[in-house]
Amino acid sequence: MTDRWDGERDRREDDDAERRREEDERRSDELREAWRRNHPSRPEEDEGRPGRGRT
Repeated sequence: MTDRWDGERDRREDDDAERRREEDERRSDELREAWRRNHPSRPEEDEGRPGRGRT
C-alpha cells in the first residue's frame, strides 16, 4: 500500500520540480532579453550627443 502512495508522491514531486525548472528557465530568458533591450551593445547610439561619450 505505501509503495503506491510513495510512487504518487515521487511523481508529483518530479512534476513540481520540472515545472519549477521550466519557470526558472522562462524567467531567465525574460531577464536576459530585458537586459539586452535596456543595455544596447552599440556605442554609436550615444555619439553626437553633447556631454556624452569620450572626450
